Amino acid sequence: MNPVVSFMSANFVARELNYHMTGGWSQGDIATHEAFRPLATFGARFEAMLEEIKALGFGAIDLWGAHLHYTWATPEHIAVARALLTKHGLRVVSYAAWVPGAAIELRAACRLCRDLGIPLIGGFVESVHTERAAAVAVLREFGVTYGYENHPEISAEAVLAKIGEGDEDVVGLAVDTGWFGTHGVDGLTAIRRLSPRIKHVHLKDVKARRSESSGFPMVDMGHETCRLGAGIVGVEAIARELVATGYRGAISIEHEPEDFDPRPDCAASLGALNEWIRGGRVVALGGRRPLRVAVAGCGNIAGTYGEQLAHHVTVRTVGAYDLDESRARAYEEKFGGRVYRSLDEMLGDPEVDAVVNLTIHHAHPEVITRCLEAGKHVHSEKPLAMTLDECTRLADLAEARGLRLSAAPVVWLGEAQQTLWRALRRGLIGAPRAVFAEVNWGRIESWHPNPAPFYEVGPVFDVAVYPITSLTTFFGPVRRVSSRGAVLLKDRRTKDGVSFTPPTPDYTVSTLEFDHGVQCRLTCNFYVGWHTNQKGMEIHGDLGSLAVDTIYAFDSVVQHAEFGGAWRPLPLVRPPFPGCEFARGVIELADALHEGRPHRTTGRQAAHVVDVMASILESIRTEQVIEVRSSFPPPAPCAWAE
Repeated sequence: MNPVVSFMSANFVARELNYHMTGGWSQGDIATHEAFRPLATFGARFEAMLEEIKALGFGAIDLWGAHLHYTWATPEHIAVARALLTKHGLRVVSYAAWVPGAAIELRAACRLCRDLGIPLIGGFVESVHTERAAAVAVLREFGVTYGYENHPEISAEAVLAKIGEGDEDVVGLAVDTGWFGTHGVDGLTAIRRLSPRIKHVHLKDVKARRSESSGFPMVDMGHETCRLGAGIVGVEAIARELVATGYRGAISIEHEPEDFDPRPDCAASLGALNEWIRGGRVVALGGRRPLRVAVAGCGNIAGTYGEQLAHHVTVRTVGAYDLDESRARAYEEKFGGRVYRSLDEMLGDPEVDAVVNLTIHHAHPEVITRCLEAGKHVHSEKPLAMTLDECTRLADLAEARGLRLSAAPVVWLGEAQQTLWRALRRGLIGAPRAVFAEVNWGRIESWHPNPAPFYEVGPVFDVAVYPITSLTTFFGPVRRVSSRGAVLLKDRRTKDGVSFTPPTPDYTVSTLEFDHGVQCRLTCNFYVGWHTNQKGMEIHGDLGSLAVDTIYAFDSVVQHAEFGGAWRPLPLVRPPFPGCEFARGVIELADALHEGRPHRTTGRQAAHVVDVMASILESIRTEQVIEVRSSFPPPAPCAWAE
């Protein structure tokens, strides 16, 4: 996954002064506070700023404290900001602020971050340097990370000394590359030295110090920011190095001129940075040939796969096939490759190493079989098949042919889910014994133009598959299933007004008993909407509890509570992918083939999950407890979450 590129809203520091900031940074800071503090005009000003940032091509921002400050932001300010950020689809990746004083001040800043879903404070937090234990406790309580922004330090060692050792989960660096240039520090060398502690990057370029006075304080002190690549910092090499070495935090484009509007430069910098990121990905690949994949089935989910795979240099899409050639053509026009006129033509192409099977569920056994018989590795969307026998036959065939069979869902590869699993492995809650899992998927006909396939398979096979796959990863095979189900809403209508009745239960409640005794209550339905408070997953153990607020999103909030105590956010093991990266299973397959190791998303586990889901439906039909006899080799956690 590429780093998120964000726009630093402090780039507008001189805007309220009509870009004539002769009084230094504090002059612009004060003017911006005065402009944004009044609640009556805050919404209009904040939205205008967001619209300008979005128009430049950015999908994320670093929110400067002067645009919404924790000392004056009321609940109404925050509610307006949250609604506008959602409206314009902008994610806040850091809160750029100076937080002086004691830990109580930090608490107020962290509360604002929590309310807006901001994971990091990038700037200066005085209490971390004066009463570290108390400040670290506050950061951990709110699940917020502190990235110290270097300013006066003239070496990497001085920067590391400033943040001290320990507390790496919540204390690190928001590196400002521009100050390296101002102080004559080699930025690339500094980045390499600081790499283990970098949480966030302010990618800033500066010009060489002028020989004559300009009348602008920042310029005259040698900190004249400019378009990326037009200065002395070497930002291109820094950006390529970050990507090539696996940096996954955000990269903020920071350019804060005192005497002109930075927007044209920021738009140009965004284009340049995206090119450098692509170059860094090529460096990261080394001499390795990417896995060449073809897509079978170009329905709704294919676009998501295509967009996500485009960000990974380890995989290259070489073509697509669909029964409706126009859909394959649309996929090819957007993501490249060639259009195959038949499945046989695709499977006969020697350029295809693996097939990404996105066909409808009933076609899975035939399509996967033909792919394996043609010597192609396969990653298939869920469910692998509709019966254990079909799944087992596919897994057996793959092993007999020496091929890889990978299967969705892959939500347990997400940052939030790996964080939760690591906490379980480390005994944070002691022995786990009870799980509550909820998947409320709403009334499909209210948002999908073709709800029939969803109701045909029902919520168990369509959405219960997510928590079942994650839970079998954490706790091993399910051994017993007891379930009840019903059709709650029999009279339904499609968006076109066609009446229908669900042919399978639209509501199920199950008790799953795992190998080592963990008991799970699993509820799933196509009736209750996403607005419900009953969602996500809770795992309860002898010493406490863990929770994740959504089962499928990689950036879900993970919380921990000691027994009888309050819930507190648990920092994620690394910056998360926003939402669900469905294509991560394909990336995992490519990495496993390259590294010569077993892939984690196996057909054997997918077969067991299908067995569990079929057992749920059998238990509903017979009103009996069903014994589950299938099993699978346990997957390994991701290396970055061990």
